[in-house]
Amino acid sequence: MDRGLIAFDPGKGGGFARMDSDGMIDLRPWTVEHELTDQLRSLDSSAYEAVVEDVPVFVSKATSNASSFKLGYNFGYIVGSLRALGFPTHLVKPKEWQKGLQGLRPNMGYTARKRMLKDNAIRLYPDLKVTNATADAVLIMNYWKWTR
Repeated sequence: MDRGLIAFDPGKGGGFARMDSDGMIDLRPWTVEHELTDQLRSLDSSAYEAVVEDVPVFVSKATSNASSFKLGYNFGYIVGSLRALGFPTHLVKPKEWQKGLQGLRPNMGYTARKRMLKDNAIRLYPDLKVTNATADAVLIMNYWKWTR
């Protein structure tokens, strides 16, 4: 790998996973904008590429308008920050990065789905301290690392 990789989950309680070019991985949740921006500013944009979950227009009937808005807002903030700071930025749809993961079924409830995604991330990276906030980012990072 010539460049490092930063993967983002733009969800309400999302986080990011950073893999340096030497394979070292750092996981970070983020809850306020400056946490994300400070982390990005500390990195050399020519040394990393970024991949962000490309959020769907419609999530599900069970998702509130407020949650959908927050998801879209976070997505725009992340992508805008990355582009403004000069990071090459790729987008990946949830169905694409989740394809082939164990235990996922259509119409799973939110909590069961999140639990299964976290379990997949821990299975793939047992030495990392994966949390609910960082599990999706770990899986997006893993998907991009092995498919690109």
